[in-house]
Parts: sequence; C-alpha cells; structure tokens
Amino acid sequence: MTSLADDLGHILDVMQQPAWAVDAEHRVFHANPLAAEFLGHKRATDLLGMDGRPAEFPGPMPQSHAAAHTAPSRRRGTLPHADGFRLPVEWSVVPLTRPSGGAAVYVFRASAGVPVAAREPKEEEPARARGAGLDADLHRGAARTLQHGAQERLTSLLLGLNLLREQVPPPAAGMVDHAIRDAEAALGHVREVTHELYPGVLRLRGLPAALAVLAGQWPVSVGVSGNLRERLPHAVEMHTYFLIREALGRAVHGSGASTVHVATDLDLELVVTVVDDGVATGDGLDSAPLAAIADRVAVLDGSLSVRQTVGEGTTLRAVIPVQAYTVPQEDDLYGG
Repeated sequence: MTSLADDLGHILDVMQQPAWAVDAEHRVFHANPLAAEFLGHKRATDLLGMDGRPAEFPGPMPQSHAAAHTAPSRRRGTLPHADGFRLPVEWSVVPLTRPSGGAAVYVFRASAGVPVAAREPKEEEPARARGAGLDADLHRGAARTLQHGAQERLTSLLLGLNLLREQVPPPAAGMVDHAIRDAEAALGHVREVTHELYPGVLRLRGLPAALAVLAGQWPVSVGVSGNLRERLPHAVEMHTYFLIREALGRAVHGSGASTVHVATDLDLELVVTVVDDGVATGDGLDSAPLAAIADRVAVLDGSLSVRQTVGEGTTLRAVIPVQAYTVPQEDDLYGG
C-alpha cells in the first residue's frame, strides 16, 4: 500500500495548477513543479519545509486546516517569490483529517488586476483583433473552468478516496481502488482536454517555451529558433501556437517530412516561418491543412505565403501584426 505522501505526489504532479501539501505544522512536504515555477524556484524541493500558508489580506493567516476549511472556498493573499517580492494569489484548501495528524492541500492561481474577460476593449482596437481576443478568451475560459472546477473536484475526490482506502476492510478496499483508478483516469482526461484548449506551458511561460515542448512531440527532427524575449498578447500567442502545430501536422503527416524548422521573429510584426523537406503536393491553399492555417492567420489579420518546390519541400511564412492586441497581464499568465 502506498503512503499518503506518494498518493499526493502522484495527484499533484499531474495538476496544471501550482499546488502543495502541508502537514499539521503547516510545513510543505510536497510541491508540484508548477508551484516551484510559480514562485520563481528551479526545483520543487526548494519549497519543502517552508510555511505553506499564504499571508491573507486583510486578516491573519489561518491557524489551522479546519479554520481554513470553514472560510470561503477561494481566498486572496500573497506568497513569497524567489525574487523577493510578494506574489498576489488566490487559493483553495482541501483539508485532510487522518488519525496520525492533519494535513491539507493548497491549490493556487495568481491574482492581480482585472481578469482579461472583465476588461473592456479599447475603442481603437480593430474588430478583427477583438474577435481574435474573444476566441482566445473562450479557450482560456474553458481551460480555466476545467482547471479550477473539474480538476479541483477530482483532486479532492482522489484525496478522499485515498484516505478512505486506509480505513475500510480488504473486501471494500478493492472497490475503493477501482474508484481511485477511474478518478485518476478522469483527471488525466481533464488534463488532456485542458492542454488541447490552452496548453499550460503556453499560458505560464509563453510561446518560445511552448514551441520547445511542441517540437519534442513529433517523430521527426523539429528545430525552433527566433528572437522572442517577452510575452506576446495572449490572442497572438494562442493562434500562433495552434497555426504552428497545424503546420507541423501538415508537414509530418501530410507531406512525410523528415525535418522541419520553425522560426518566430518579432520586429514591428511577428514573422512565423515553417520550412519542411516533405513532398510538396502542389495543391496550395486548396488543401485542407493549409486552409486551416490560412484561417488562423486571417483571424489575426495577418498574411500567409506558401512556396512549394517539387523535390525540396514547403515554406510557409505568416506575417502577423501585434500592435492591435493587449499584452497579457500577470493574472492572465496563471489563468486568473
């Protein structure tokens, strides 16, 4: 039988939100990798042993897990960032009552400013930019609902089932184990759907990091380069990520490419270039994959050129204006 710490580690590490578990003394005994990144640390082990209670505003920190549980389900406060400042956060708490002592799981998200869905569009913002932003907001909103709704409920269910398994006789324990496996499968499915809607690495770290992860998911060599150093507006990030993913799918699965290179360069406009050595079909934008990519570019009010050379492959070049879009706020980056 696995320990509670092992069960918590398995559950928290698959979550797409910063989270940690604390013991009866409020000390962190397990933190997931997103919690470390959230607070500017390189390793989750850097957080072990710290006081896991956020500083609330207004009012003092909760003195017990039971007190935290009787408060509103989502609370606001701050956590210490590795760079020395206090990071505004919202959090919810799942208390764990055990014969050997209390414990609790904290699940966090950043809290700063006004969520993007509540901000009014600028009057000068072009209608197409508003449409692209709304589409991105819908994706982010659906992913956030899964993260802060279904995922948190499933996590709470898994924690409760693991505690129940320790207290029931062997015949019933088998049924609990079956329920745990089903809940774990459901949590994994929620994570997959959330990733399809809005990948966590894109939301947390931006387009370059998301493309680096994406490049490793293909069975062929995919190179990534570019000069991006700062976050792009979230609508541009999301649509650009998906148009590149669709371009990779076309190159690898549609054209049989063995190598692909993706470049993202920002000057006055964002220029995305995808070059592959696959078999050029010669169908141009009449083919379904290229039409889907063209639609992505059109949503951003950009332009797409396609050069196909028999025996050499295909070069896609998208030019995307970025001035019309709002740069993501700090709370947007963590699904606020």
